[in-house]
Amino acid sequence: MDDEWAEDRLPGRLAEPFPLTEPLPGRIAAPAELTLGTLLLAEQGCGIFVRLVLNGPHTGEIWQIDPDWGGFVPVSAGFRTWYTDWLTSP
Repeated sequence: MDDEWAEDRLPGRLAEPFPLTEPLPGRIAAPAELTLGTLLLAEQGCGIFVRLVLNGPHTGEIWQIDPDWGGFVPVSAGFRTWYTDWLTSP
């Protein structure tokens, strides 16, 4: 899809289980399959997106997906910390 935000509007997508049990560093071949059970929070540019995990053992964690270089990894243990940092960043 051209609209990354549109994926979250697909029926049942947010309720699906988050498929990762541990970080996935490196290049990712099919990033859309990995974002089940997450909500897009921000676009960082260059195909990098920040997502909130909605269910499973990582519920409430903030993960960043960078399919070209960084993989899909946690960046914050909680929404409040991530959001406060995001609001105060230059």
